Amino acid sequence: MASSYDLAVIGGGPGGYVSAIRAAQLGARVVVVEKDSLGGTCLNVGCIPTKSLLTSAELYALAGRGSEFGVEAKELRFNFAAAQERKAKVVATLVNGVGSLFKAAGVESRKGTATLKGKGRIAIGKEEINAKDILVATGSVPARIPIKGVEHTLDSTAILELTRVPERLAVIGGGVVGMEFASLYAELGSQVTVLEMLPRILPMVEADISNLYRRHLEKLGGKIHTEAKVEGVVKDGRGFKVRFGIGGEGAETGAEVVLLAAGRTPYTDGLGLDAAGVELDGRRVKVDDHLRTSAAGVWACGDVIGGIMLAHVASYEGICAVENIAGGGDRVPDYHAAPNCIYTDPEIANVGLGETEARERGIQVKVGRFPLQASARALTLGQAEGMVKVIAEAGSERLLGVQMIGPRVTDLVAEATLAIQRNLTIHDLELTMHAHPTMAESLLQAALAADGRAIEIPNRKPRAEAAPAAAARSAEPKEESSVARSVEERESTPAGNGRPAKPPPVQTDPSLKLERKNRDELMRLYRQMYFIRRFEERCQEMYTRAKIGGYCHLNIGEEATVVGGIAALKGGDYIYTSYREHGHAIARGVDPKAVMAELFGRETGTSHGRGGSMHIYDAEYRFMGGYGIVGGHLPLAVGAGFAIKYEKAKDVVFCMFGDGATNIGAFHESLNFAAVFKLPVVWFCINNKYGMGTSVERASAVPDMYKKACAYDMEAIQVDG
Repeated sequence: MASSYDLAVIGGGPGGYVSAIRAAQLGARVVVVEKDSLGGTCLNVGCIPTKSLLTSAELYALAGRGSEFGVEAKELRFNFAAAQERKAKVVATLVNGVGSLFKAAGVESRKGTATLKGKGRIAIGKEEINAKDILVATGSVPARIPIKGVEHTLDSTAILELTRVPERLAVIGGGVVGMEFASLYAELGSQVTVLEMLPRILPMVEADISNLYRRHLEKLGGKIHTEAKVEGVVKDGRGFKVRFGIGGEGAETGAEVVLLAAGRTPYTDGLGLDAAGVELDGRRVKVDDHLRTSAAGVWACGDVIGGIMLAHVASYEGICAVENIAGGGDRVPDYHAAPNCIYTDPEIANVGLGETEARERGIQVKVGRFPLQASARALTLGQAEGMVKVIAEAGSERLLGVQMIGPRVTDLVAEATLAIQRNLTIHDLELTMHAHPTMAESLLQAALAADGRAIEIPNRKPRAEAAPAAAARSAEPKEESSVARSVEERESTPAGNGRPAKPPPVQTDPSLKLERKNRDELMRLYRQMYFIRRFEERCQEMYTRAKIGGYCHLNIGEEATVVGGIAALKGGDYIYTSYREHGHAIARGVDPKAVMAELFGRETGTSHGRGGSMHIYDAEYRFMGGYGIVGGHLPLAVGAGFAIKYEKAKDVVFCMFGDGATNIGAFHESLNFAAVFKLPVVWFCINNKYGMGTSVERASAVPDMYKKACAYDMEAIQVDG
């Protein structure tokens, strides 16, 4: 009789074994089927063995500089066989560790090739097992490209088994794998030549980072040819010649060993996916947002689904998948803070958006750079070649991305990842004490440099600018979403009367309509909400400590309405609002520092410190200020609307108010006047069914806010109220 399980995981790599343990923690009976050794590519022939050899090479290179540190040795040599033996021990320790973890968690494992035979059925050789759910986590294999003589090349698995250091190494491919092996063998004395078809090596990091590493490798004697099209590999005596072309000119390089590092491709051979109804896109398994495949009860994660082919991403996806399986949940992987590490010497790491990508998206950014020549820790390590680069959003100062090259940056990237994942700001990093002397200080100093406030280096005046193309687009009017129906009929023209149409930082795509059609835009809206919440929590803290005087009315709990409503506006539109306007101003694009300065009564505040919490004002953004008198701003909004109509402009007035304003005369007079003259005013009530502590149901015959507009023949809708 076939054994039955709650979950069968095909593949014992980082995606498979991590998800299996998590599923067992959630109470499932789990089996993992692995055709080779537990740990997959990463533990056996990928991440771990390469890092072991790289560590040996880095130590050898550092020992060669021993006299700089006062360490002198008569003879220094590299024992490649011993390094390989150490590598094997490290791998064996970790592979055995996975088996021990399985035993502790109650996860079963079977060795063999798994083939799907139908719903919930898996064949392992002659044996068959049943499972309620199946998770495909078979990873990837080195990609092969169609060049002549490809049989003369080694892939990233085969090159790990070399028994000596080659005198000359040719590397086809300047990506992560290619450059890690180039770094390894260059430090061990090989003459390394890298052939990359793209304009530069390491295209997944910013050009200033990859160029720094290129210069370092060239100092070691390495040669790098970019925009090189490899034509073939031919045997040449005891070695090989690699023939390639650059700009139509032919060239060749000799090598004892040729490494083909052309990326990786999902492994789906022999799994029976087609017969099981699992849809493929080329070689990758297609999944939905929750990691379900097209076949009921079959899920997939890691390299086999394409995407970001990294071990930690596979583990993360595997956990998402099993939590969805166990709880029928709605967990969707979030990749906006997926770190990437490159274990060259010096190391490289990045997370989030690069400067170029952010500008291409039309985001106004601040960029800070901290050279490691100014890092006390890097100097003590004797490894001061490199830098840390921080990209932050102008205005909010939220960290968008970090790029690093230097010692131990593959560890330092964890702090940057947490900061970006949690939408932290430059100020948040500044408030966090960083130990001295550490490499972590470099991240803080780079962040401060983005704001022109670094301590350890001279500061340049910070600039906040978007890409020229993005800036041109932002000057054009945006069509509106369905949030404000009265806005929909406006023509797509610039703001009327020649006035500047300065757009807020969050803008909606016309097709969005606040649905899940545009994930990037929705994430931007969410992060705006999150930033406002953090800002208001800080205000609350300062108010309770008597740092902010007067009244301090917070926007907590109203972030979604504020961000969603303001996102529908054009840059030329006017905003009038009540006295809970901190979040309104930030959502519109007003500098949060100026808002906070106003609360502290500083001259640098939006109203030069004279208005305080209830009088945030910024004419540049057409944010016409909060109003301390309940409902007192409604007639002002009508006046602005009347002026717009009189001038025949295409702008709109967006007026926000609360429950308390609906039971005063100014409310009815304003709506009536706007209706009579058909003014371009959108009335936006943010209500909680209480007006200044009084229940609306007890004080009003018509407690539903949107129905009050009916008396003035206005179209009205209720949204999530």
